[in-house]
Amino acid sequence: MIRLRYLLLSEKVEIVHAQTSLNAIIAILCTLFTPIKVVNTFHGFGFARSPKILRRFVFRGCDRLVFVSDYEKSYYLQLGDFGVRNKCEVVYNGVNFDKFKLKDHKSESDELINICMVGSFAEGRNHLFVCQFINHLKQKGVNFHFTFIGGARVSEPKVYEDCVNYCTEHDLMNHVTFAGLCDDVPQLLATMDAFVYATRHDSFGIAVMEAIASGLPTFVNDWGVMNELTKDGKLASLYESNNIDSLYEKFVHFLHQRSEYQSDAYNNALEVRMIYSIENHIANLARIYYALLSPHLRMKKEVGEGKSR
Repeated sequence: MIRLRYLLLSEKVEIVHAQTSLNAIIAILCTLFTPIKVVNTFHGFGFARSPKILRRFVFRGCDRLVFVSDYEKSYYLQLGDFGVRNKCEVVYNGVNFDKFKLKDHKSESDELINICMVGSFAEGRNHLFVCQFINHLKQKGVNFHFTFIGGARVSEPKVYEDCVNYCTEHDLMNHVTFAGLCDDVPQLLATMDAFVYATRHDSFGIAVMEAIASGLPTFVNDWGVMNELTKDGKLASLYESNNIDSLYEKFVHFLHQRSEYQSDAYNNALEVRMIYSIENHIANLARIYYALLSPHLRMKKEVGEGKSR
């Protein structure tokens, strides 16, 4: 920490942006009695389980608190805002959509439906519910194949094992592929016809945004942050959490109105690419950084930018 403090001062660092609360604690301690500003972005709800004294230290010690959604921000502030609401900002995660091509839908209604879900097998996602939905599709005679893109977590192996066991016991393995970790997700999404996702406590949902941006009709449960990100179901079909019938009803409507859903999916992709782009993300961070600089430093930067132009 002494070496880090020396480095920050010697390099004349003006802002430190932490991406975990532990990093934020270290940054606050390293910048004590200096003009250096500290920003912390919260990714997830894990820090809410920390002792109140730690949350107070981070909330009070940081100059800006950044949340990746309004839902996440509200969640933390209702636990205790410690008088720092004026420090709080919402900056949506940014995705580089250049890698994701818009789906060119040409399939007919009687063809095999390729469906997928993206995300590692973890308690934060409800993969087992999706397996139960797959079984429901099979029982109803739907012509489909489902691909799980994402691997098992070493710390939570049972999540993956439960899904494989369920699919084996219900004779679903001919309808399901467990693809594991993949480095070609954009290419895989381009081969799909629909995207189904189930979450228990996501704070954002990058995989969902990537699917919508790929032009896929997307189905996600009505978890708070998904309501927010999809504009209350405008950008994706929202189904009732943990309700197979609700998801199936939405999906059957898609099966009967494929061309309509595909047309909407194209327009939704364009909107998502505008709202959740990496360019927007960077611009919003730059706005926060700029506001934190002292008037003297702002003027100095403006002069420097003028010269560079």
